[in-house]
Amino acid sequence: MVPTIFLSTLLLHFTVSVALKPQYILWVSSVMQSHSPEQACLHLLNLNESVSLSVVLEYGGSNTTIFDQSVEEDNFYTCANFEVSQKSSEQLAFVTLLAKGDTLKIFERRAVAISSEETVTFVQTDKPIYKAGEDVKVRIVTLNTNFIPTEDLYPLITLQDPQNNRIFQWHDVTSFHNITELSFQLISEPMFGDYSIIVHRKSGKTLTHQFTVNRHVLPKFEVKVSAPKTVTISDDEFQVAACAKYTFGQPVQGRAQIRVCREFPSSGNCEKASNEICEQFVAQLRNGCISQMVNTKVFQLYRSGLFMLFQITVTVTETGTGVQISEKSSVSITQVLGSVSFENMVPFYRRGISYFGTLKFSGPNNVPMVNKLLQLELNDKFVGNYTTDENGEAQFSIDTSEMFDPEFSLKATYIRPKSCYLPSWLTPTYSEGYFPVRRFYSRTNSFLTIVPETKQLRCDQQEVVTVYYSLNSEAHSGDSGINFFYLIMVKGAIFLSGQKEIRNKAWKGNVSFPINVSADLAPVAFMLVYTLHPGGEIVADSVRFQVEKCFKNKVSMKFSKERRLPGSSTRLQLKAAPDSFCALRAVDKSVLLLKSEPQLSAETVYNLLPNTELYGYLYHGLNLDDGKLDPCIPQKDMFYNGLYYTPVSNHGDGDAYNIVRDMGLKVFTNLHHRKPEVCLTERGEPFLRPLYLNLGGYEPMYSAPSRIASGEVIKENSDYVEQAIIETVRTNFPETWIWDLVSVGSSGSANLSFVIPDTITQWEASGFCVNGEAGFGIASVVALEVSQPFFVEMTLPFSVVRNEQSDLIVSVFNYLNTCVEIFVQLEMSQDFEADLSTPKDHGSEIIQAGEKKTYIWTLTPAELGKVNITVVAESRQSSACPKDATEQQILNWKDTVVRSLLVEPEGVEKEVTQSFLICTEGTKASRQVDLDLPNNVVEGSARAFFTIVGDVLGLAVQNLENLLQMPSGGGEQNIALLASDTYILDYLQSTEQLTEEVKSKAISFLSNGYQRQLSFKNPDGSYNVFWRRNQEGSLW
Repeated sequence: MVPTIFLSTLLLHFTVSVALKPQYILWVSSVMQSHSPEQACLHLLNLNESVSLSVVLEYGGSNTTIFDQSVEEDNFYTCANFEVSQKSSEQLAFVTLLAKGDTLKIFERRAVAISSEETVTFVQTDKPIYKAGEDVKVRIVTLNTNFIPTEDLYPLITLQDPQNNRIFQWHDVTSFHNITELSFQLISEPMFGDYSIIVHRKSGKTLTHQFTVNRHVLPKFEVKVSAPKTVTISDDEFQVAACAKYTFGQPVQGRAQIRVCREFPSSGNCEKASNEICEQFVAQLRNGCISQMVNTKVFQLYRSGLFMLFQITVTVTETGTGVQISEKSSVSITQVLGSVSFENMVPFYRRGISYFGTLKFSGPNNVPMVNKLLQLELNDKFVGNYTTDENGEAQFSIDTSEMFDPEFSLKATYIRPKSCYLPSWLTPTYSEGYFPVRRFYSRTNSFLTIVPETKQLRCDQQEVVTVYYSLNSEAHSGDSGINFFYLIMVKGAIFLSGQKEIRNKAWKGNVSFPINVSADLAPVAFMLVYTLHPGGEIVADSVRFQVEKCFKNKVSMKFSKERRLPGSSTRLQLKAAPDSFCALRAVDKSVLLLKSEPQLSAETVYNLLPNTELYGYLYHGLNLDDGKLDPCIPQKDMFYNGLYYTPVSNHGDGDAYNIVRDMGLKVFTNLHHRKPEVCLTERGEPFLRPLYLNLGGYEPMYSAPSRIASGEVIKENSDYVEQAIIETVRTNFPETWIWDLVSVGSSGSANLSFVIPDTITQWEASGFCVNGEAGFGIASVVALEVSQPFFVEMTLPFSVVRNEQSDLIVSVFNYLNTCVEIFVQLEMSQDFEADLSTPKDHGSEIIQAGEKKTYIWTLTPAELGKVNITVVAESRQSSACPKDATEQQILNWKDTVVRSLLVEPEGVEKEVTQSFLICTEGTKASRQVDLDLPNNVVEGSARAFFTIVGDVLGLAVQNLENLLQMPSGGGEQNIALLASDTYILDYLQSTEQLTEEVKSKAISFLSNGYQRQLSFKNPDGSYNVFWRRNQEGSLW
């Protein structure tokens, strides 16, 4: 049998002979981004004469000089910063290294790629859902990949309705301080559904942002369900908990229904509704919460054939109002009781450096399995038993000094007692961990490895990177130290570089590098650590760090107090980089409960970035792998020291070349960094230059007040106030509170004052800032809880029909320290009739601390349109309540709430048009017009308007703008008025009679008329005279 031997051993005798040759290394990124900082690093070693050094980037017919200097030292190392100015659309570029002396010439020319400058755009609206007639407010911001704002011009921005009709557009939109703001008013009768804002960019890409228009009532509370993500088939029970809280933070009073179901496949013999096993629990909420242990016996967890999932539905019904809100959750069922995995592992072992790793044993829901015995095997051979700690982890190490295997496999298992189960049952199991480890190649038998870090690095902290090394001392001079270098790549470019020297002649040990983690390293950083062995080899390793997504522009927001009274003033402290321009938003939490939206955050902004991580040398169809290949070693026997040897393939081995290639680094060097290849088949000549591959280019897609009755000021958090009664009148209930642009100035801070609306709720405020140097930054969401110790709330529908009865539910909340006597009154109005349903007596009542009382009136509206409803609730100190808690808190409150209710007419809407001609005689003419209304017209629903057109020629001469009208009526009349407005606007503009006031008025009329016209459109593209009356279009 012919022995085999590793090539690294045979090649060791070459190391000394190459030590005295001049050596060089140049590191550059394989893909350079235009208009972005780049860095290149260069080594020149063993020089015996001075040389002139030149490194040039050739691109698009122009050159960028990276290095141009004279080098006198024997050993030279430096890094240089440069920037690519894009002047061509060509992607292919070349870097040329030239070092020339009297007798020495180093020349190498390699290909790189140039990527065009990328930008990302996001859109923000003031809220995710709107009602008819409201203003839609929009912000648009464009950033480059370094999060620096750009003055982008948007050629076209369009707004589309749910049927994809374009209802509005803006041309050539610019920004103000790098933030673009637009607004658009919805008509009073819009189409309901999802609307789209489409931003067309100069690059040709488009961005779409959606919002919803609907008839809605905001929810007053939210329900959160807590349940384990997973239960095992061995669990006897699991807990389901739910909490219901009002948006102002107080617990909901009511009852909850918990329904837990497990489905199974239905058969033809079963009814459709019987294919699930369910358990149902009903209980009163305690402090707004409920907790229920669910026994799993009834669900037959050990039986096979059922779906391995629990469906949980929690429905909370509020006491008094009957308002119900449901929340769903799911729990997976598994037969795996625990899983063994490998953590902090590297894919290669380096001979001579101990291989370290971590065994982790966790149960369902990632619960650590503590004090458990795990067994580790290497290639099915026992290595050792390890006991897990309080984190469910156990550390291990493997001596690799005598290892030569191309690969070994690690297996970790949990040692458990055996048990038996029926064949038809599901069997509890424990999953095993497997991890393959390959050999790493080194020509000089020298290695280093970086200790991996699996946790995310936090911004503005220091990370210490530890490197273990084992170096062959051959070829090292007696007094020479060991230099370790590092490069850090971020977003495809070299960002940081450094070095450290060790002079203790320790050929085996460890070295550490402190790295300051900043926003510049986010979101992913690659670190290359290497040393240059005198034997002519690059000894290297790399590590990938996940970095917290943060920004250089540190933005923070904070309200002066976390809780305030409605209608009072509050201050918002805003901090950012000096001279930043900031956009603020505060929206009612109820809106976000009704319609959730992707929260603008560091995560969402970073996700807009194109993929800048480089893997290998393929980029947009370019093959940048133009390195020099050594001839492969023939598969034939060799004779050495009296023995025959056959080369074996090292195809799976790692080497320094694969490390730098996977990082996207190009290396110009005459040092060894690539493993030799054993000839398997005929190999063609290596590529002399990059080739275009027919792969198709990859383009990343981007898809961003109440009034105090007395004249004195009330201190909210003081325990004593002098007023005998506190009276509040609440009428202002917006859904968006803050939508402002603010500059922080040179100080980098702004102290802003706002008047809080009258809504009892929680406001969620957020903001982002832009700065030309510090870039983009975003603040965490801050909450302001707005409430008062005693208040009244109304539960109203979105609209009611006139003369039809509906319930007006009024709730009185008491969060005073003690019980009080209350009086509730609904102010009468000619617009409606109201009868108190509950309670029947009209006298006062006692309400306990922390409780609420509900009153129901039967309401019969008498007038059309928006009707104001006013409810007054008063609290007074009562002799029936204990007095020990009343000394430090005022108990006399009077809260008045005024809300509007939309009253719609009964019946079916119909429109009639009458036309006639008036011949004037003299200066005054009059004519009586009889409105011919049908006999069954709904009283009060008739609406009429007149359009009077005089001499057309006379109107064309002067005052033509007075003919502009708001389009209305049926489809035929609406389009006629829409057309006339268009002609008038065109005529005024052509004759230079158009003023900005008239133009704004005309555009508003055209926008509203256009939206209204689209409501008469049929799916086939035709139009009706009457709104959605027929499925087929009319003749006109």
